[in-house]
Amino acid sequence: MPSRVIAVANCKGGTGKTTTAVNVSAELARRGRRVLLVDLDPQGHAGFGFGVFAAKGDLTAHDFLGEGGHDMARAIRPTRSAGVDVLPADRSFRVRSASEDQRRLSAALATLGERYDTVVIDTPPAAEAPLRAALAAAGGVLIPTQLQHLTYDGLMQLSRLVFETALGVNPTLRDLAIVPVQVDIRMHLQQRILAELLMEFGHERIFRGIRTDVALAEAFGSHCPVHDHRRSSRGARDYDLLAEDVVRFWKI
Repeated sequence: MPSRVIAVANCKGGTGKTTTAVNVSAELARRGRRVLLVDLDPQGHAGFGFGVFAAKGDLTAHDFLGEGGHDMARAIRPTRSAGVDVLPADRSFRVRSASEDQRRLSAALATLGERYDTVVIDTPPAAEAPLRAALAAAGGVLIPTQLQHLTYDGLMQLSRLVFETALGVNPTLRDLAIVPVQVDIRMHLQQRILAELLMEFGHERIFRGIRTDVALAEAFGSHCPVHDHRRSSRGARDYDLLAEDVVRFWKI
């Protein structure tokens, strides 16, 4: 089993989950970690961020949510970014059964042995089987969130699901951190929401945020992490600092 599994999650869409999964994976790899990025969002955008797609009939990350006895190693694709491999999504995936064993993904990852130091899982926003399977496999959860009132509700919804999973299915799920995204701290609303999050979760669970930067969207168009696209950009610097927090606070 990899030494650390990180789920990137939020119960609301459009919060920077995939951008965070792609760029944290790349930054951890730049620090010498062997990283597997698992794309459980049927949109397949995490794989897109590295130029990796599953063709029809290929094994995908979603095949490891149910029974089947597939070899996970056969489904993994290399990328042009040194140290990062991708397990791509099934873009035609539909949730089959809420009663599926949440621990099957974790069991499949265990078959990889010590091939990877870190697994990063990009999750869909709905609290359905893929998200629950990711939490059942993870030791930590990164929650990207905009500093707005509407996104605060999705954040609280997910934190309850994390707590429920840790109490029942996965007692190794101990770490949770919030990543503010699209940050412009000059805005009074953002200052107020950030203060509320600090009060609710504590300083140690609020990691360094990501400022708005067009380079992040441009990097996806180039199928590469923002550091490879424009290393001098604000986005590249911010994800570098976020990775420092992940390594320092979670001992990765």
